[in-house]
Amino acid sequence: MKRRTRSSSLLHHRALHAVGRFVGTPYFFAIQSCGVGLWLWINTLAPKAGWRFDEYPFPLLSLVLALEAVLLTSCVLIRQNISDRAFERRNHLELQINLLAERESTLSLALLQRIAAHLKCPVENDAQCEELADETEVDEIAQDLRAQQEAGDESVR
Repeated sequence: MKRRTRSSSLLHHRALHAVGRFVGTPYFFAIQSCGVGLWLWINTLAPKAGWRFDEYPFPLLSLVLALEAVLLTSCVLIRQNISDRAFERRNHLELQINLLAERESTLSLALLQRIAAHLKCPVENDAQCEELADETEVDEIAQDLRAQQEAGDESVR
């Protein structure tokens, strides 16, 4: 699934992921710090050989850093949205797998009960065993979850 998602993502999505991954590293922090330090050195302490291009209070540096902050924030937010969609797909797949496993477990328990009855094995019939062997009503569970989520959303407001 991960390989298929990665190969089907567009080039700009992969580029945004790469930028977002790099921004969160110590390498980015080091490069950013060195770049700002070099900028300040060139514009304050460098020999007056005509290298200065941004006099104090460094308005061009402020503009570059503000633009960089906006673009990097956008990259990180876009990457987060893409990751959220992938997370939702994984959650849905996991739910489907869990529902299948629940159905298989229920069928296995019912089959074991029938085998025990056929072999006339003494089995303690307790309420929990009977409840586990009953078919799980997925629609009821989904409605209960929606009701709980809506109640939680209303309490937040």
